[in-house]
Amino acid sequence: MASDQENSQDANAPDDTSEKEITRGITIMKSIIRDRDKAVTYNVNWNADNQLIGSNAAKLASYIGTLVRMHIPITATRWSNKELGSAKDKIWTEILRSFNIEDTTIRKKYILQLAGKRHRGWRTFLTNKYLKDKEFFC
Repeated sequence: MASDQENSQDANAPDDTSEKEITRGITIMKSIIRDRDKAVTYNVNWNADNQLIGSNAAKLASYIGTLVRMHIPITATRWSNKELGSAKDKIWTEILRSFNIEDTTIRKKYILQLAGKRHRGWRTFLTNKYLKDKEFFC
């Protein structure tokens, strides 16, 4: 009788493999890449403080995050590292291919600062997800 109770409890126990939580996944901005291949560019507006505004501002910020994840290694601890210069230039040229942005030093500085913030945020996310103790956050 005890074995019957154990079997019924085992049958009611949730199966970890079949009830895996579905998450959103990583953003790769396929629509921008498709439009870039068709030579379609997005217009970006700036306010008086040289900050992004308008409907495509969030799209640009997300695309910058995608480019940073693709081109900047997670082992890069300092954004000001000179070895990242070629990767930063690659990010800038990819953004110019997809968005109508003036190729000026002020715009490039702002975009690369935003890319640095995205890189820091990505590294923080990875640290919290994989390196921190899970019990600490519960």
